[in-house]
Amino acid sequence: MPTVRPYARNDWEAVLALCLLAFAPACESLEGRKGVALDWKEAMGRYLRSLTRPSRKRSFLVAEMNESVVGFVHWDVDPETRSGSIGVSAVHPGRQGQGIGSLLYRRALDAMREQRLECATAETSTDASHAAARRAYEKAGFVARPAVHYVVNLGDSSCECFGETMTVRDEARRPPRRRRGPDRTGADRGR
Repeated sequence: MPTVRPYARNDWEAVLALCLLAFAPACESLEGRKGVALDWKEAMGRYLRSLTRPSRKRSFLVAEMNESVVGFVHWDVDPETRSGSIGVSAVHPGRQGQGIGSLLYRRALDAMREQRLECATAETSTDASHAAARRAYEKAGFVARPAVHYVVNLGDSSCECFGETMTVRDEARRPPRRRRGPDRTGADRGR
């Protein structure tokens, strides 16, 4: 099993490379479906850099084997609600299925317990590319809860949100708005 330790500044290049490697299949698939090149590598780098800055509310662990970073996990803490939330995490694709993700999640949860937090959350997608993450969450003790994510298309064409394609209907195809009429007593509703 790997050694799990706090993130150190000299981990930056290895963590960034691992993150880009682990997220490449999903991001490249999204680029293919949208038919446009996305600047996901630069955006991921900026986001990851923001997570590795020292902060009281943020925590970051890395898993290391043979002096190589093979996984990492980030989490946030909300002292007001006494809760924690697993953020971005990744395990090297060649090391997935070896319990590294579960180990990282357990260590993050232990750190949250030490802070006397009452609960922790984690989110992932239901698509096939996130199956390993779901298994690791469950091995670490997370229980899936149903949720509803509402999405509205703000453009005038198709968009992709959460892996689903949405198409805006034009005004001509929208059903007419119903006007309020008098109530059953015949009195005006005050309009």
